[in-house]
Amino acid sequence: MPDPRSNKPTQSSIDPGAQANLVVGIVFLAFMGQMILNPIIAPLSRQMGLREWHIGATISLAAIVLASLSAYWGRASQRVGAKRVLAAGLVIAIIALSAFGIVSYLGMNQVVGGVGLVFGVVITRGLLYGGGISAIAPTAQAHLVTHAASENGRVKALGMIGAAQGMASIVGGVTGGVLAAAGGLLLPLVVMPVVMVIGLVVLLVSFAPQSQGQLFAKPQRIRFTDPRVAPWLATGLVMFLVFSSVATIFGFTVQDRFALSATATAGISAIYLTIMGVTMIIAQAVIAPKTGWGAAKLLRTGLTITLVATVLIWPTSSHALLVVGCIVLGVGMGLAMPGYNTGPTLKMSADEQGAVAGIINANNGLAYAIAPLASTALYGWNPLAPFAVCIALIAVVVIYAHTAPALRQ
Repeated sequence: MPDPRSNKPTQSSIDPGAQANLVVGIVFLAFMGQMILNPIIAPLSRQMGLREWHIGATISLAAIVLASLSAYWGRASQRVGAKRVLAAGLVIAIIALSAFGIVSYLGMNQVVGGVGLVFGVVITRGLLYGGGISAIAPTAQAHLVTHAASENGRVKALGMIGAAQGMASIVGGVTGGVLAAAGGLLLPLVVMPVVMVIGLVVLLVSFAPQSQGQLFAKPQRIRFTDPRVAPWLATGLVMFLVFSSVATIFGFTVQDRFALSATATAGISAIYLTIMGVTMIIAQAVIAPKTGWGAAKLLRTGLTITLVATVLIWPTSSHALLVVGCIVLGVGMGLAMPGYNTGPTLKMSADEQGAVAGIINANNGLAYAIAPLASTALYGWNPLAPFAVCIALIAVVVIYAHTAPALRQ
């Protein structure tokens, strides 16, 4: 029985569903703090006097840091507890975003410039922020997976994490644009760390720490080449390379194929990407769990639909075809992602779940570090080239997913 003199909940009194929802909420707030920056990053960088590649390098560095540290954070969450690791990641991200806001203010007012400004942006938004945010997703995944009793339960839980990230992208983007329009470019920079502070307070007040019996003194490590996870990781890497490439060049291809102004391109691209994002959220959070399919079938089906979508998005002069392509891509990725995230966890023991969560997120970070540079380089060479490469890559992965024994079980 709980001690009547204590207000702390015992393990038996904790509602697992409420705790899971809280973890998903923390993921949403953490990534929303990041996504608020997206609509203002281009004008902000130009007002600071930075070149486009400076921001590209910063974002790629953040992805590289995320890929490097995800496995560490995943194992740490099983050693010291999810609450401590989530709190540490949020604190680091809050410090990083606050420092980035200060650096941006100094740059916009010409107090700092040149190499010093570039290093300030790279260190705060790239290195430090990447290190903090890399703790969130693997810790959330490891925590939810170890508390899910079935494969479908894991599909549902990991689909909710993906949906939270997708919703954060949409809400954060809209919020950033509205804040910038209402109060200038500095207002979103102030709000970003505040959003994460809210998440930190909610975590510290409401999230129950794990008992010692749920922790491991030495969580196991996993290699990318481990045969239990390698087929899933290889497939997921290509899947995210294709998706990230399409997202990166989307604005360029919309402007070029429809001969739009910069302002019109931003508005129309936002509409298309919002449609895609909402569809993906619905597919992950609602459709995937209701199918009752296992992880492998979800992955195979989602990849096949993604192939069709990539063909539909091929540059044409048809807005209708592009809308259909965005909807189909949202459905395809929304089904494939829960399958991809769940599959590698199924053959792992309890003390390996932190490592596998970390390695999955590291794999995703690697794709997002490579795709923007590669896709834009291909687009600059020939606007059709990145689409042709993406179709070829996803076609190969679809064939592999339907023939590899590990992805058919």
